[in-house]
Amino acid sequence: MPIHVVRDPHSQWLVATATGVISIDMVLELLRTARAPIERRMMPMLFDASSATTSMTDADVTSAVAVVRRAGSAGPRGHVAMVAGDDRFFTLLLMYEVQCAEAGIRSIRVFRQRGDAERWLEVMSAARNLF
Repeated sequence: MPIHVVRDPHSQWLVATATGVISIDMVLELLRTARAPIERRMMPMLFDASSATTSMTDADVTSAVAVVRRAGSAGPRGHVAMVAGDDRFFTLLLMYEVQCAEAGIRSIRVFRQRGDAERWLEVMSAARNLF
């Protein structure tokens, strides 16, 4: 599977690394399973697709947002930072971020550089721990 998920022992984040050509089926599987166990729901997630491309369409983004909406109805989730180097993938992830925000899910951001994504996730994770 070109999306490999591990728990980073230092940050305690889930890190999903995508390589190759990522399809909507792969993304939906990630969305349905990566944080399905209750103990993982509030874990921040870094989705690194900087070495991937995608076969997804605009309509596929809407399908992914629907899955996230359903997951969100079961309770809050941790923040998600996404990284994409490929222009098409970045555009689709940006559409995903916007559509999620329109649905009231404002804990997802897309970035071009992994370092920027990691810094945002660190700040958001630290801020969440203040309350």
